[in-house]
Amino acid sequence: MTPGARIRGFVLLAAAVVTGCAVGPNYERPKLTAPSSYRFQTGTTAESLADLPWWKVFQDDPLHALVNDALKSNFDLIVASARVDESRALARAAGAQLLPSVSAASTGNYGNSLSGLGATPQPFWAVNATGNVSWEIDVFGRIRRNREVARAQYAASEEERRGVWVTVLADVAQNYFQLLALDLQRSIADRTVTSRAELLDLFRVRAEGGVGTDLDVARAEADLYGAKDTLANAEQQIALTENTIALLMGRTPGPIARSPTGDTLAEPPEVPAGLPSALLERRPDVRQAEANLVAANAQVGVATANLFPTVSLTALGGIVSNDLALVSQGGTNTSGVYSVGGSVNWLAPVLQGSQLRDQLDAQKKEWLAVRTTYIETVTRAFKDVADALVSLEKLRERRAATAKQVAALSRALEVSRIQFDGGTATYLDVINAQEQLFPNELSLAQLEGQQLVAYVQLYRTLGGGWWLTQR
Repeated sequence: MTPGARIRGFVLLAAAVVTGCAVGPNYERPKLTAPSSYRFQTGTTAESLADLPWWKVFQDDPLHALVNDALKSNFDLIVASARVDESRALARAAGAQLLPSVSAASTGNYGNSLSGLGATPQPFWAVNATGNVSWEIDVFGRIRRNREVARAQYAASEEERRGVWVTVLADVAQNYFQLLALDLQRSIADRTVTSRAELLDLFRVRAEGGVGTDLDVARAEADLYGAKDTLANAEQQIALTENTIALLMGRTPGPIARSPTGDTLAEPPEVPAGLPSALLERRPDVRQAEANLVAANAQVGVATANLFPTVSLTALGGIVSNDLALVSQGGTNTSGVYSVGGSVNWLAPVLQGSQLRDQLDAQKKEWLAVRTTYIETVTRAFKDVADALVSLEKLRERRAATAKQVAALSRALEVSRIQFDGGTATYLDVINAQEQLFPNELSLAQLEGQQLVAYVQLYRTLGGGWWLTQR
């Protein structure tokens, strides 16, 4: 058989082996039974809030600007994107291991030789130039399983990035709505400070005229300072929330542009949650957990393949020039060399090689742990949506009840002032009405903010927006 035929035979054999089956289990998604509907879900429909792009869900231009800036400059998102690029490169490197490795080497030497005592030195050159090709034939699929691991880890990093994307979006929106609620609370507190200052002036005038008492003045002063304390606390919380949003945007602390608040915050619309089965395909954390399970499954295949021999083909070719042997004739000897061979390496699973079986057993246990984590992630996802649904619904009920309570207390305060001016009510009636109205107004503003935050949380738990591009 000619040398060329031998080389072709090795290549054909290698190609046939590479197309063989890889040992170890092939991945199958765990069978999970998704509920027919979410708990606390009113009505079941395939339509979901999460199918809407975020700029249609949150229709607020200043919020849109904040989110766009955060998605470009958020530190966590930049880190996650770098991890994706790293995993992509590692996946490419793992795939390249299926191809032959090629190396080249050359050496050169110059010297003088003496053919005898007293002879004239004769210069000579010795040059070697060779190329080497080495190819591990993936008989049992170890390299292919490693490539499968790298690809799954790349997919997991991409899902992690999408999870950070959704988290940044939700965090900016939630803090933004909390900021609007705090603006409303500051407005209420400021209005109350003004009202109580006017009442204090009235009591002072009455006390100076002998109609009121110093007790009336002292009570009014205490109520005024209580309102000022609430106002200062609201302003503190506003500054802290602005700093949080600035950090999410990758900025130094500073003021945040936002829509002006009126007497109340807009109520979020009724929203469909969609089908629970779609959650497995939508939520980034669930998809990341499954990608990790794919990687763990492939690692079992790698550990299984390690129990079997590794087969490699090698080839060498080059030229050798050495004129030392023919220096007396003044000639040069140059020749070509080549070799083709193969090797089989096998750390048999006995004695020290038994560690391979231990590693396989350990990898199976790791697969079991990752599988359990995947199931737990799916179960927690259903819980997250149920929590968000019940929170949104009950906050809606609480807001309605508190709004009616505030309306009733506002009427009571108005009546008490009219009666006080007419002499049919005491200052205690006015103060009591004020003391009851103020905290309930603040509570209503807080509930309005919490309702919008719960709306964002529902969008987040449904995995909304992870596949969407920026506007």
